[in-house]
Amino acid sequence: MTSQLYGLRTTDSQRQSLPLVNVEAHTVILETISRTTLTQTYLNPSASDPIPELRYAFPLYDGVSVVGFTCRIGSRTIVGQVKERQRAKKDFKDAVLRGDKAALLEQLPSASDVFTTTVGNIPAGAKVVVEITYIGELKHDAEVNGVRFTIPTSIMPRYGNHPVELSTQSASGGRLQVTVDVVLAQSNVIQKVQSPSHPITVALGTTSFAPNADAALSKASATLCLGDAALDKDFIIQVVSKDTGVPTAILETHPTIPNQRALMATLVPKFALPAEKPEVVFICDCSGSMQGSNINLVRSALKVFLKSLPVGIKFNICYFGSSYSFLWPKSATYSQTTLDEAIKHAERISADMGGTEMFQPIKATLDQRYKDIPLAVMLLTDGEIWNQESLFTYLNKEIIEPKAPIRVFTLGIGNGVSHALIEGVAKAGNGFSQSVGEGEKMEGKVVRMLKAALTPHVSDYTLEVKYTSSEVKDKDKDMDMDDDDDFEIVEKVVDGLNVKVDAVDGARVGSKSASTEMKPISLFDPSVDPDSDVAAPEDIDTDEARFAGLPMVTPKLLQSPHIIPPLYAFNRTNVYLLMTHQSSSLTPKSVVLRGVSRHGPLEIEIPIQILDTPGETIHQLGAKSAIAELEQGRGWITQLKDESDGQLFRQKYESRFSDMVEREAVRLGVQFQVGGKWCSFVATETRKERDDDATLNEIGVKRSSRLSRVLSSAKGVFSTASRGTGSSRASFAAEESIAALCAPNTFGDTSNSPGAYGAFGSAPSAPGALGSAPPAGFGSIAGTAAQGVEATVYGIVGLQTFEGYWEWQESLLSCVGVDPVLAAEAVKKHGWDLRVAATALAIVFLEKKKASEKDAWELVVEKAKGWMEEQIGASEVVVVLHKASELVQ
Repeated sequence: MTSQLYGLRTTDSQRQSLPLVNVEAHTVILETISRTTLTQTYLNPSASDPIPELRYAFPLYDGVSVVGFTCRIGSRTIVGQVKERQRAKKDFKDAVLRGDKAALLEQLPSASDVFTTTVGNIPAGAKVVVEITYIGELKHDAEVNGVRFTIPTSIMPRYGNHPVELSTQSASGGRLQVTVDVVLAQSNVIQKVQSPSHPITVALGTTSFAPNADAALSKASATLCLGDAALDKDFIIQVVSKDTGVPTAILETHPTIPNQRALMATLVPKFALPAEKPEVVFICDCSGSMQGSNINLVRSALKVFLKSLPVGIKFNICYFGSSYSFLWPKSATYSQTTLDEAIKHAERISADMGGTEMFQPIKATLDQRYKDIPLAVMLLTDGEIWNQESLFTYLNKEIIEPKAPIRVFTLGIGNGVSHALIEGVAKAGNGFSQSVGEGEKMEGKVVRMLKAALTPHVSDYTLEVKYTSSEVKDKDKDMDMDDDDDFEIVEKVVDGLNVKVDAVDGARVGSKSASTEMKPISLFDPSVDPDSDVAAPEDIDTDEARFAGLPMVTPKLLQSPHIIPPLYAFNRTNVYLLMTHQSSSLTPKSVVLRGVSRHGPLEIEIPIQILDTPGETIHQLGAKSAIAELEQGRGWITQLKDESDGQLFRQKYESRFSDMVEREAVRLGVQFQVGGKWCSFVATETRKERDDDATLNEIGVKRSSRLSRVLSSAKGVFSTASRGTGSSRASFAAEESIAALCAPNTFGDTSNSPGAYGAFGSAPSAPGALGSAPPAGFGSIAGTAAQGVEATVYGIVGLQTFEGYWEWQESLLSCVGVDPVLAAEAVKKHGWDLRVAATALAIVFLEKKKASEKDAWELVVEKAKGWMEEQIGASEVVVVLHKASELVQ
């Protein structure tokens, strides 16, 4: 099957791809963390035609944190900032409408390893340079007992409904260069740097960014250079060094957030416990996407698994595609007879079972398991499905929440495997994942996964932070304390999961503070006028309004993963602690990991290494880990309890718990500038970056380009207003209204012909005209003076967006009687946002010129003023309206 290569393409009906001029990727590997800058250069080939909008789709390895996004369009460079997803989209659209250069980077909601970027307003002949910086943990590669770094190069066709349009693109031409620099601790020694996927050039002892520095065995540089700017499969680097199997703990201080620290504990267990004999079920993907080399890899891996099983164990095989079937109705005891039968079936499997319906075979495996022994599932798949969340949710419910003795391990098959799927299933299933590409050795991975499946279950892992006892003594020196006392401060993550709801800000819906005493409201207040004092309904489409009234809780120690997964001697696990100002200000000395098994308790104390220089890397990795858990239905907030009654927040606030989860993900994303499902990068030009001429051109209204959008907006309003009169009649009335708004004689027409009128009406309107006129009168050119006034009011209302603001366009300026040139000069002089200026002019016109028709526009203006206050603040609204009133005469 053909893969969907990432790249820029237009979003119009022609879906044309831009030529890819150059691709560069530079990665620095620091121990078990990588930082990559991916730079791609495209070209608008037309010398005369600008492009209004382009879309850029690309894959990233699952779990990486996108921490930087820059887009250079021609001579302009715009830098991305993380914002709540809907707000980021809105800022992008607004910038494009202004004519500004803009870009938006989003993670697909249904696939965390696929991102899209939309770029707006590309000049003719301009180069587009997209630069994305991301950091991530390096995957442990069990085959070589080292770390594995992957650059995905394609979005393989996946089973299910695509969340966005991702058409196939053949990227060709240009140049591709990938550089990977490896820097380990000076005491460590690099033993091997290799690529199982591509031929590379390796230089030991040096790096590309410091080629003249003293040579050291802890440094290396690898380079891949191709004449064609496209890779036919994922690019993989394996690094093997001497001391990667030692537990470590590193503390980082944030450079800008006061009293914010982050700790990364790398856990590599080594303990000897008797092996268990669980039930083992192999679930093999035989869908159409596995054709070719992938199904051959499945056959080979399955044979190795089967041959390696211990005698007497219960095992079974499940094959799936559009349907599924088991080798036996119930798992059989491992013997020569059952092994021979299983091997024969393994040799005959083929990729002929249709689509990739993965959920049902996994569910059936869990449903029919033996309940008196643990279950280990080995899932072999390319992971090419879109609907991943339902599977993660199911595994969370069946395994994580009840702490069931079930583990799911995943082996990703092929060059285009979905890392989001195999990683997500393994995390939700308390296992771990490995991947194998075409031509790679797999025996070591398969055997070590099986060993992990036979490892005894260790439960209830906890992490504690110990602080330096000498600092405690210094702080308590005035206390009556014996100097010989071994006094330590210990903080536990679980201690912060019980909170008092009445001490939480926003716990009562609509209140500013839960602890603030609310005064009773009189049910009969003579000073209230119900016709004028009714508050506008809350705008639930803003993130502030959606999250209003929810309990606001920030743990002093935020651990991710919140529930430490099973630890395996063949797999490295990182656990992060985000330490807020609420945690102890003392210097942490060590972290203590404890676990429980049926053979006895386990414990290890790891000393903490404190980094000398403040940084953001560990903070961003920790934030991304926490966000990913929330996106997959797990995380600390799912275990939060009300201290007064012991009730979980997800039960106490059941109707809005999903909003609490989203708000927490947004908080982490914005605070630490990490993108995700609910946060996106948006890059727009600043006001200072715009040329004076460009500003005037953006403000100068072009009637032909605006008319279709105005018509669309007005049709929606008039269809609602004309309900019951027939949709065709309402649409016709809307078109008549637009025709009137755009007619050249709208302003100050002094013609004496019976059908002509001025914009503000040549005669007072008849009482009740607005309430009794038929829909055909809305915007009709011919008619009485009263109908003319009515058309102007409803015309302005028809141009207002549902959020409450008006766009800057000629039809609006015509209605309010403002000279476009004078208005443009005022906007430039005062530095107004175009939407704010347009909204102010509409408000002033209605209040000054249509005061007698206040009943018709009162709530419209109230909504508009509320929108303006959100944008610029209440005090500035007064100033802008005052200055706008000078333009509306």
